Amino acid sequence: MNKLETGFESLSFRNNLKTMVVANTSEFRVHQKKYLDLVKQDTPVFLKRGNDLFSITSVAEQQRANVNPVWAAHIEKAKQEIRTGKVTAIKSDDVWKAVRSMNTP
Repeated sequence: MNKLETGFESLSFRNNLKTMVVANTSEFRVHQKKYLDLVKQDTPVFLKRGNDLFSITSVAEQQRANVNPVWAAHIEKAKQEIRTGKVTAIKSDDVWKAVRSMNTP
């Protein structure tokens, strides 16, 4: 379903998977709350200025997108080890001593 919202210059495109909204700068300025609420609900919102198109995303979404999957797996594994008690407590003044003992056969 494609539609031009009545009274607005924004376009909403919908397919079976996702809705995407494109607004010009004037429309965005007048209805900022509306568009930011859509972003918060994970609806892709694009801002068009002349021939340029900008994607509006939340910081939380950017942080999720920028996570290295390998590091995320290591972090999840470490969290699980903490929950199950598979940790070694080290006093801060004994850190290097503990590290050296772990590397000794």
